[in-house]
Formats: sequence, C-alpha cells, structure tokens
Amino acid sequence: MAITRLPLPTPAPIDPSYQPQTSVATVPSSTPIEYILAILERDGGVILQDLVSPDEISAIDQELQGWNQTPRDATVQGDAFTTIPAQTVLVPGLVGKSKTVAQICEHPVLEELRQRILRDDFVLYREGNAEPNTLDPLLSLSLSMNIGSGAPRQLLHRDDNVHHIRHTRNPFVPWSFAQVSQFGCLIAGCEVTRQNGATMFVPGSHKWDDERWATPEEVCFAGN
Repeated sequence: MAITRLPLPTPAPIDPSYQPQTSVATVPSSTPIEYILAILERDGGVILQDLVSPDEISAIDQELQGWNQTPRDATVQGDAFTTIPAQTVLVPGLVGKSKTVAQICEHPVLEELRQRILRDDFVLYREGNAEPNTLDPLLSLSLSMNIGSGAPRQLLHRDDNVHHIRHTRNPFVPWSFAQVSQFGCLIAGCEVTRQNGATMFVPGSHKWDDERWATPEEVCFAGN
C-alpha cells in the first residue's frame, strides 16, 4: 500500500531572547582521538577547531563556482531533501566536484574516527572454519548547503532517519558506538552564527529512544 507523504510544516523561529543552557564542546583537531571519542560518546557531537584551513575553504569555494549559484527548485517531484528549506542552495555529489573536499574526507582524524565508530569486525563460520571479516565505512552522502535569506529553520530531527534506524532504550544496556549507523562531518565555509543558520544541536539526544523528542527549549547552536 502506498503511503502519501504530507508536506512538512514550517517550524516557528526560536525566540531571539532564548539563551541555551548547554553548548557544543569545542576542542582542537589535534586533541587525542580517545578524548574526542569520549566527548562524542557523551554528547553525540563535537566541534574540532582548525581541522580545515582557510586556504582549503577558499579552494572549495573556487571549485564549486558554477554549482553553488544555481537556485534549487524544491517543488520538483521526488526532491530527496524535503526537510531542507527551498531557499537553501544544495550542491550534491561534492567529492566529485571538489578535489579539496575529497582530500579532506581522507583527513587522518576523520579516518580514525570513522574506523573507530563505524568499522564492523566479525567472524563467519563455514562448517567449523572461522573466516574473519571486516565491513569498512562507506561514503553515503556529500553535499554543500548555502542557506539563503529568509530560510526557516529545519524541524529538529535525527539524520539517521534516512537509514530507517529505530531507536530503543534498554536501561540495563549502556549506549555504545555499536548502535551507530553513520558518522557526519559538517565543515563551516564561513563564520557561522546563530543568526545566519548555525546547526542546532541537543547534547545527549543520540541516546534517546524514538518516544523522546527534542524541543526548541533544549537546543544549543554550533556557532557564535
């Protein structure tokens, strides 16, 4: 049976007087991996300072000229990014359009985090013979987002919704990275502020089940 997807409502803006009670932990990108992993385990996100240089940001901007000025027609049937406002210009397939982005994807810090969080080592048994196997992480999405003037905020959501992940919580089983299906990395291409569209973040919400929804009163901002 086909399911009709209704258009998502436009959420109300967050009151400018709202002051977050939490913040996104910020550490240098040279911080030991174990410490970064500990923050990710606790909060679900972290800001790594100086992971990407200003020269790399400039190179990406140059490489994307011709793509990042193209308006998006979000009314097209089958638009895959229904949660992203129409005013936001999207450039998909980023690693194929920017060699700098492709190089950043191989940054040693990102590679180590991917391996530690997503790599799956297991053993297959064939008539008593043990066969070690490894599933390495795969790149599933690379795109840039240029938030246009007048764009409303997005509804609070979990990005692993695209993998149809269901979240349950067993109080007797502690949360672990084994429950994680994806590792996302956002690179700020400009000075990011609350006013120009900084990512909203709810520390610790990665450990919630699907019955626990985030609310605007719980967010903090990945920017000034």
